[in-house]
Amino acid sequence: MSEWYQRSSEIALDDVHYAPYAPGERELNLLGPVKGKRVLELACGAAQNSIALSRWGATVVGVDISPNQLRRARELQTETGADVNLLMGDMELPRMFKPNSFDIVLSSFGWEFIPDLSVCFHECYALLKSGGVMIVATAHPLNAFVWDEDQQAVLVTDYFNPPVEVWADSIPDGHDPGTTFFHTFEGMFGLLTAEGFRIDKVLEPFPNMLPESGDDGAAKSPYAGPYWDESRDRLLKAPFAIVYVASK
Repeated sequence: MSEWYQRSSEIALDDVHYAPYAPGERELNLLGPVKGKRVLELACGAAQNSIALSRWGATVVGVDISPNQLRRARELQTETGADVNLLMGDMELPRMFKPNSFDIVLSSFGWEFIPDLSVCFHECYALLKSGGVMIVATAHPLNAFVWDEDQQAVLVTDYFNPPVEVWADSIPDGHDPGTTFFHTFEGMFGLLTAEGFRIDKVLEPFPNMLPESGDDGAAKSPYAGPYWDESRDRLLKAPFAIVYVASK
């Protein structure tokens, strides 16, 4: 889905995004000053977050498993002149780096595709320097459930056992079907703290920058575009994202 996703998304190159039609890092200030810091972005996609952080003075490594995403990332890197080290790899096991290598580890909407988050969190904890920050921006557990257009409500059937979403999109031969894994708030909190992280902040960003119908969206969110248009009603009633700010 990478090429279609990039075509139908409007992702800023001068801000870090955390949720659709919501404010980014410039307003939320979850990372603090990044100049001179070493940053690892996992599941970086086309590296828009990495490029923004690099332009703010950070030393950034972006990792993604998709060659198509990384191809687009290199194009954007050339267009902006940003200096980002791009690597192809699986974010579940980022073992290609030495321990205590990074001040910040982040991913915006990569965590929900990992079958075993405890393994990933264990590796990320080792990669962070003491006092380092990890941003877990991921799909809210309510996204596991169907949106009913008639009732304008999320039909929560069993919050305590959220289903695994198997993508309906066609998958190339040789690949498993795409899957999304959802975690309750308690479950995610437990996974992070079990690895030693301290939870400093939790956000459920409201889409307060969602343009009105016919509006060109002058005050734009760093994460917007046609990809999200069909979810407008749902976004206004239930959070799409939940963001955990954790520290070592």
